[in-house]
Amino acid sequence: MTDIYGYAAAAPLYRAAGWMQVIPLPEGRKTPPPSGFTGRSRKPVTDEQVRFWSQSDPTANTGIVIPEGVLVLDIDAEQGHQVKADGAKGISELSQELGMLPATWSSTAHGIDSPARHLFYKVPEGLAWKGGAIEGVDILQPGHRYSVVWPSIHPSGEMYCWYTPSGAFSGTLPHIGDLATLPWKWVDYLRKPDRVSNSTTLTPSYSREYDDRMCKAVNTFLNKTLANPASKGSRHDTTLQAVWALVNFAQEGHRGGGALDAINQLKPRFIAEVAPDRQGKEREAAREWASILSGAMEKANGVQSHVDPCEQSKIERMTPGEFNELTQNTIANQMRESHPQAVQNTGTMPVQAGSTPVAPVQNGSMESHEASKNASSSWQFEDLTQLASGIELPPTPTVFQREDGQGLFYRGAVNDLHGEPGCGKSMIAQIATAQELKADRDVIYIDYEDSARNVVKRLLLLGVSGEQIIGHLHYVRPSAKPSSPTSLGGWRETLDYADTATLAIIDGVTSCLAYAGLDSNSGDDIAAWYNTMPRLISACGPAVVLIDHVVKSKDNRGRYAGGSMQKLALIDGISYSVDMTKPVGKGVRGTIVIKSGKDRISEIEEHCAVSWSGNGSHLREAARIEINSTDPKLMHVTIARPNMMPSEDRQAKRDDFRPTGLMERISRMLEDSLEEPNQSELFKALKEDGSGARTAVMSKAVSLLLQEGFVSNRSGRNNRSIFKSVRPYRQIDDPKSDAYVDRMSREEASESDDENHLEI
Repeated sequence: MTDIYGYAAAAPLYRAAGWMQVIPLPEGRKTPPPSGFTGRSRKPVTDEQVRFWSQSDPTANTGIVIPEGVLVLDIDAEQGHQVKADGAKGISELSQELGMLPATWSSTAHGIDSPARHLFYKVPEGLAWKGGAIEGVDILQPGHRYSVVWPSIHPSGEMYCWYTPSGAFSGTLPHIGDLATLPWKWVDYLRKPDRVSNSTTLTPSYSREYDDRMCKAVNTFLNKTLANPASKGSRHDTTLQAVWALVNFAQEGHRGGGALDAINQLKPRFIAEVAPDRQGKEREAAREWASILSGAMEKANGVQSHVDPCEQSKIERMTPGEFNELTQNTIANQMRESHPQAVQNTGTMPVQAGSTPVAPVQNGSMESHEASKNASSSWQFEDLTQLASGIELPPTPTVFQREDGQGLFYRGAVNDLHGEPGCGKSMIAQIATAQELKADRDVIYIDYEDSARNVVKRLLLLGVSGEQIIGHLHYVRPSAKPSSPTSLGGWRETLDYADTATLAIIDGVTSCLAYAGLDSNSGDDIAAWYNTMPRLISACGPAVVLIDHVVKSKDNRGRYAGGSMQKLALIDGISYSVDMTKPVGKGVRGTIVIKSGKDRISEIEEHCAVSWSGNGSHLREAARIEINSTDPKLMHVTIARPNMMPSEDRQAKRDDFRPTGLMERISRMLEDSLEEPNQSELFKALKEDGSGARTAVMSKAVSLLLQEGFVSNRSGRNNRSIFKSVRPYRQIDDPKSDAYVDRMSREEASESDDENHLEI
């Protein structure tokens, strides 16, 4: 991180570490922030907004708006900010009453020894906080203020730096999960008292009784939504998905219009809870609700099922079994006639009355199993003759090839791409799509997230011709699950296309599950969905690629997609974690890295990086996708091999970086200086002396000299750190320097020189 400078380079790093609301500030200043992106009514910072800011002012300072679950203590020193009180002293005195604050990550531009800094803590979400702890200590909280952070330049010219809980300079960013938890005594002292009116208003919503007008499924779903109204990240997103799901429930024929009654119960709760955070209060909240409902109703197809799904099993609700017996038998027979392989390979199609069951086949295997067609049970032992003789081998990765020819997706299997929002998952799917289309191969694109306009525009930029798109891309943007009455024809057509397609994209899993009224945290729901949608498609031959989000847990982030761990267990191809290491967008060169978290067939993992990524994630880099968007008419993409250097070595190389030449130059300057310069004056003198080092590298050199006792600093005028030499630093004496010469060798060389002089 020593070569990072400016907002454009830093913003992706912060977002990758969980600080999503990262904003630009004027270079060398703390204010003003961009309008509309701070405060209670702040707009969310999107990837597109970050790209715009990065292109318009790449060297801007960087700020992070405090997210929910985080609280920052802004401690002023006695002489800083023209304050009258010493915040550090006040905190020390308050600690005698409340207990010592735990060591945590901190940020400051005033040097390692300065008490003036921002202390970052984890706190419970949803609490209201005071404006300050004591005089000289402000509170930075969600909806109020932001923190200026590395690699910003303070108005004094000093760089903001991160410091670990031990107080050491850090070359890495803290993840939100790395912060210390604020003790409860401090939480109680700093929070505002609960408002009684709020609690009395909302309590009845939590204790609703079973409503006989609604079936069991709707009652259960409504109770779950009301109990956790922000389970999807925000009340707006949770309510949006809930309304979509309830509209689907109504279409599916759930009893007595109960789903619509449930929607009516959500309305007053939503308005009451979001109104305090909206500038227009109840009126604005009501308009927001109307927009949510209108959008959900637009997706309804107007055709309602005649059978209540609650009377059938969960898997039947996801298949043609949810319709009347005549429709069931007709559809099952059509599927069996036109796609016997798909039905046979998954073994999950429901067995209808009078129909012949089929045997399951694992992992997309394509044998015929003619002998099983006349069996009386779906539980059948498989004939392993072909597999054991080597006639039929497991699927091989042939789709989405790197520049060395190694494929990255398995045909006939379910693969996945998962990562943070905006990390480039859909971009990778579209690059893989473009690769197949250019080779005149068919691709199915099932899109729940974007639009045909944007996908086609991206494909044209990737060099796909209009003729190839028209002839080989089969794009659909569903608004219901495949087994809904109006979707059956399209679902059969999808399986028809799957017979010749090499790639099938499902973007994204969360929305697809929401349309089906399923829970992404339920292992049963996930298993049912996998076996009746992705695996039916993969059984026809294409590589199915799911696009999904990551889990919220820091410990498991990256290994598998968000929701139930069943998602990872059901992948029968390969699962990739996606990370954008350099911003991708118009006018820039970006990089997206994909890492293997699970390779079921083990044909790709041997071609991945030789070691796992850090943090115990057990991820191995599989490819680096370099995307050059500097040409507005054509996007150039290189799917490169992974960096094969072990990640531990790469980390060690970063950690061991020592700008020893610069350290010696700084040491000599301070030795010769008549006055003690501050950091800004020191860096200016270095540049005037011909140094071309980046500010971050100069900061690293000064930090190392301070840590190792060659230089000292103290607080000077205007609270600026000023530096002086303690003892000389020379590269020749530093064993970690390439210029190091062993002292004994130097003494021997000196003696040899003396002897030569005597001989002369």
